[in-house]
Order: sequence, then C-alpha cells, then structure tokens
Amino acid sequence: MRYLQVIAQDRWGTGAGNTVQLRFHEGERGLREPTEREQVQLRSFVRTYLKCAWFNEGEGQARHLRIFALNPRGDGTPESVRLHFHQGETIAYKAAVHDLDNDGGFEVVLCSDVDNDGRANRTDRSRVMALVKQFLKLGWF
Repeated sequence: MRYLQVIAQDRWGTGAGNTVQLRFHEGERGLREPTEREQVQLRSFVRTYLKCAWFNEGEGQARHLRIFALNPRGDGTPESVRLHFHQGETIAYKAAVHDLDNDGGFEVVLCSDVDNDGRANRTDRSRVMALVKQFLKLGWF
C-alpha cells in the first residue's frame, strides 16, 4: 500500500507542532522522502495538518497521520481517501472522504474531532477536505 506519513513534533516545548516530517511509503519499495517539488506542493497541507494538533513532544514519532487513496476501479480517480491518526501502531481515530458516483467530487466526509478542540463540527470537515485536496494534487495514488 502507498501512503504519506506525516509526523509533527513540538521540539521547542511550545505546546504546538513546529517541525513536520513527510515520508512516502511505497509498499515493498520502502519509503522515500518527498522531492523538492512535492515539498513545495505540500506546504498548505502541512499548515492545515498543524491545526489538527496531532503532534509529538520533543523528537517522538509515535503520533502520526497516514493518508492514502483507494481506487478499486483502477480508473485513475480515487473513490476514497482515508486519514488514519496513529498513536504508535494503533489507530487513535479516522477520517475519510468518499466519491460515491466516481465523478471526481467527494460527496461524503466522515470525521470526528480531527483538530482536537473538543467538538466535531464543520471546521473538522473543512480541515479533512483541505488535507485531502492537497494530498491529491500530488497525483500519488
């Protein structure tokens, strides 16, 4: 399976993520760091991700996001994009968007409180959609 792993860290002890590592996992081929072009494309993604407040203290890496697209029809347009927020190898919570009619638009957004503010609301859905759109711009699915 191919996915992007995102690890945010609070290395300065400010109570917010201030360092982000991005890693592309490509199944049997292992992992690779994003190219310079991909890093530029992912700047908005990183800014949105930091608003989710899913980060590690210091240089820890247990908390991370794995985002990936599913294209079971194999037609080049994802029917689903999933976000798994991990605490170590355990999935702490999930979010997903689904394209029910395969027209390239996502009709369903499923998420909980992804920004950890104590409320699951429209802001959480907006953040999930922003993360998905930025991820899909890479064409990496």
